[in-house]
Amino acid sequence: MLGRNHFRRGAPRRISTAAGALGLSVGLLGGVGALTATPASAIPIPPSTSSCTYNGSPVAVTASNTTGTPVSVSCTGLPPSTLLIVAQTSPLAGVISPSSSAVTEADLATGKAVMTSASGTLSATITMTATGGTPGFAATDKKAVCPPTQAQVNAGLTNCVVTVADLATTTGLNFGNIIYGTQLSPRVPTLKLKPSHVGEKRRLVTASDKAGACPTPVTAASRCWWGAALTGAPNAAAGVPGFTVTIDGTPTTNTLTASPAVYCATGATATACTGLAVGTLVGPHLSGTLLVPPTTEGTHTVAALEPNTTPDPGNGPSNTVQASATFVHCDTEGGPDAVTASLEPGDCDQ
Repeated sequence: MLGRNHFRRGAPRRISTAAGALGLSVGLLGGVGALTATPASAIPIPPSTSSCTYNGSPVAVTASNTTGTPVSVSCTGLPPSTLLIVAQTSPLAGVISPSSSAVTEADLATGKAVMTSASGTLSATITMTATGGTPGFAATDKKAVCPPTQAQVNAGLTNCVVTVADLATTTGLNFGNIIYGTQLSPRVPTLKLKPSHVGEKRRLVTASDKAGACPTPVTAASRCWWGAALTGAPNAAAGVPGFTVTIDGTPTTNTLTASPAVYCATGATATACTGLAVGTLVGPHLSGTLLVPPTTEGTHTVAALEPNTTPDPGNGPSNTVQASATFVHCDTEGGPDAVTASLEPGDCDQ
């Protein structure tokens, strides 16, 4: 095992690169949790099949907000006789643009380089820190804080992480989420349907966020689609399934998508960062359509269910992230009735 002094002086440039890549790798595995994500799980990063525990637990690692918290990382199934890095990273690293800036979101001072055994095992201890604590979490980017801010959590960046990566290839292998005593929870997203009055000939309805619910930059009051912010949903490459949409509890066909969050750094290449200031966090947004099958006239409730890939419990069934809205189905072929009599001409979109 290499000591901390060797880590900081022997290969700082390579370790910085690995830490940045590792933060990005975290963003590639949000889909492991799928619709029934295991809270705060320690997760191998595909194609790695490694198994790690963090302070003896594969499901959670807790940290203090005021003092350093040692975390013992124990892994099997890693590449044999390979130099790896174990480090703490802000979730901003998983969505930063350009990806080469991810290193600015890691606290390299508490990281440690470790050589795996001939059988691919690893044991290392680093100190998890919190912003404002003693010692405190310190990344180059001052917006990288642990635990994340309410605005970051609202954007789906719910947890800082302890990560394990290959130092030479900059390949992420495993990570575990950090749970603080003051861990914040994301706000519930919103759903807007257009049109809100549907006639007999209307079959597709457009879905989106409510106006102003998830502004750019994201704020502490934002209500974004936070369930799969690192990858977006659906994302086949990351194993993240699509939305489930129900009308009065019955599933219906949909093309809903949630965009990934994006954090704009200097030299950002993401389209979402065009014209935005450095340090802007763009939240996940909902778009797409849903099919309205033949139904009875009256008011109907639509529920949009996003797969939840975060450690935070979802507000919908089966740990999904849910928002609901209603539409009115109008009888446009018959005479006035209790539903349509109060509508103005043109209110019922056919």
